[in-house]
Amino acid sequence: MASAFAELPLALFSTLAPMGAGAFLILAILFSTTKVDDAAAKRIDRFTAIPVALVIVGFIAAFFHLASPLHAFGVFAGLGSSPLSNELAMGCVFAVVMLVYWIWASAGKMSAGVRKGLLWATAVLGLVFAWFTGMAYMIDTIPSWNTFAGPVQMIGFALLGGAAVAVLVLVLAKNSDVLKSSPLKTAVLIVVVAGVVCGIGGLAAQAAATGGMANALASGADLVSGAMVVIICGAICLVGTGVCDAFAVRGANAGALVGVSSGAVVLAVVGILMLRLAFYAMQLSAGLSIM
Repeated sequence: MASAFAELPLALFSTLAPMGAGAFLILAILFSTTKVDDAAAKRIDRFTAIPVALVIVGFIAAFFHLASPLHAFGVFAGLGSSPLSNELAMGCVFAVVMLVYWIWASAGKMSAGVRKGLLWATAVLGLVFAWFTGMAYMIDTIPSWNTFAGPVQMIGFALLGGAAVAVLVLVLAKNSDVLKSSPLKTAVLIVVVAGVVCGIGGLAAQAAATGGMANALASGADLVSGAMVVIICGAICLVGTGVCDAFAVRGANAGALVGVSSGAVVLAVVGILMLRLAFYAMQLSAGLSIM
């Protein structure tokens, strides 16, 4: 696990940015299924700064992984052929659309129809960005990463973490009552369950595959064993996130909602970060491999 901490900037990026991106799915469902008055929409737009900030902080963290931030521009040279270039390009597209939506909505000059359309565009691009983030690690020379379990994990983290962030936004915006409405409550619970299954299931599938690999210097089973405690703790945190969100949408006491929803976000950050570090700890190169 010690070597995984060298990837901490990327671990933070792939934890925070997908969480912020995933929050827009719940917001898109909210504005498409529930009538939200202007005052409530204004409060929600103000606290949408939380997922926006998570995305921005995530991108800033990624830059610390580079020896020189100027090297980031060279990544675009492989656009279309390099998974890393595609990830960065999709991330930029998503971030631009997200900022356009948030700034426009915060200005109070966005019609309901435009809001729905732009929110769904942001939500879809956010999930595509999360998928591309996972695809960036599908490298032939690292067979333990070269599996679709990686992108599936990232979708799971975006869904589960994003739902937690969106619930917190609605609670802080004093719109927690909409969480109890049937369409949104059902949607949040479905997204949360899908996030837990994809996030934990994806990592479990990767760990199982890695355990059957080896090269002349390391055994995949040893790498998985070394990361097992972190994997278990991370999985427990993600389940805890889902439980907190379930309490929030199924009628938790109004006084406890802020604490429950905040706890869900904290557990999501800790849990996803631990599973991302475990992912990096299971890096097994193809050199002299035996699979």
